[in-house]
Amino acid sequence: MRRCLKIRVTGKVQGVAYRAFAQKSAHDLGLEGTVQNEENGSITIYTCGSSEKLDKFIDALYQGTPAAQITDVITEPLVIEKNFRGVFRIIGD
Repeated sequence: MRRCLKIRVTGKVQGVAYRAFAQKSAHDLGLEGTVQNEENGSITIYTCGSSEKLDKFIDALYQGTPAAQITDVITEPLVIEKNFRGVFRIIGD
């Protein structure tokens, strides 16, 4: 079953390496979506895919990169499915 999630990752995660890690993890799992930094120091991810692959993605986000210090990964379902045109993008610099 396909579903879409909004995921907020908090902690020391705003380095380029963590966003690249999230993008690679999503790509490896065949997920589509976006990842971007927020002003409060967290990152926000919108992603769609199968429930099984999303669960694996969330597990990877908790693990993070060696430099990241994850304090929380908060997920919420998106009521309206987004169309990311089959890719996972990093938004912003």
